Amino acid sequence: MEAPTNFDIDYIKTCAFAARHNYIEDMENQLISFEKKLQAKNFKVYWASTEDDLVEMVYQILPGKMNTKVCFDLPTVPEGFNSSRIKKVSIADVENQRIRPHILFTQADFGIVETGTLAFYDKKSKNCFNSAPSIYVLLDISKLVSKATDLELILYLRSYYQNRKFLPQDLKLLNAPFQMINENISQDGEKVTRTPVEITVFLYDNGVTNILQDNFLRSALYCIDCGQCKTVCPAYQYTNDYTPIGLVRANCFEAHRQSGHLSSHAVLCGNCDQVCPVQIPFTDLLIKELELCKPPKKGLLALGKTFERRKKLNKMSGGFYRHFFTRRIYGKNKMLLSYFRKQKETFYNITRLQETANNEQ
Repeated sequence: MEAPTNFDIDYIKTCAFAARHNYIEDMENQLISFEKKLQAKNFKVYWASTEDDLVEMVYQILPGKMNTKVCFDLPTVPEGFNSSRIKKVSIADVENQRIRPHILFTQADFGIVETGTLAFYDKKSKNCFNSAPSIYVLLDISKLVSKATDLELILYLRSYYQNRKFLPQDLKLLNAPFQMINENISQDGEKVTRTPVEITVFLYDNGVTNILQDNFLRSALYCIDCGQCKTVCPAYQYTNDYTPIGLVRANCFEAHRQSGHLSSHAVLCGNCDQVCPVQIPFTDLLIKELELCKPPKKGLLALGKTFERRKKLNKMSGGFYRHFFTRRIYGKNKMLLSYFRKQKETFYNITRLQETANNEQ
């Protein structure tokens, strides 16, 4: 469905920001309510703090001791699942009904607290929910919304930015355990039998509660996975490594800050600030993370102080001054220095580009 001509994107972005802010600020109470509603519907619920916890819990509840057939539809399958206890089955084999797995392991995009509902957006396994007697669902505890109307706003934004559509092409809502249809002839002569599908939900922390403890860094949890930040990030386009939100989330933890990724994967141009529909202050977050490095690294702190006044960089129109600035800041970072040298435009971020375009009209 195409976006209508009267589609007020700015209004929807404002409402989506409010929805994410309200959930994150009241996450503890919302999660307790969500868990109770899932359990009332006969969902099984487990809490997993880390990837190791998740793997251990899954092994504890696996129905078989050896060769349990599992179809994974996860962004990244934890290495802990490389075991003789699990026989991995491809989604293609399940879709084509060549193999019927014991478990379909997928990830929900969002949960709705108000109704205890799981939402799945354009999943590879969209046609496989009726193919396994057990479904394991992984859900990041930051990926919940208070009400169904909040989810509508977020889905509108994601669809709009990803393919300029008003609604997602495929959306599944899982409200309660359901019956799996088996196309076999039963003893009483019926051609179709139904068996209950067991739904197990893993509420996955993965560092979220640690981020939540910082009143400023918690804004990194507002993300709706629209992908806008990476499309405008010069560092990501050149390194193809950390997206802006990935870099921010990783460097909420001190171990990552000390790795030096902040200086090699960010130019703090402010592009991501400009395009984020839920107003995540990427540049300010990265600058704070630079300042939190202990012991302080001279190069990182100097970079942070420089870009606190990043408008200076945006206003540099002379080629000589730009060359001097980039050489001084990125001289040791050959990849990003090469990126800036290849630029033919005289701007460094979206604001500068817009100002230039307005002046030329």
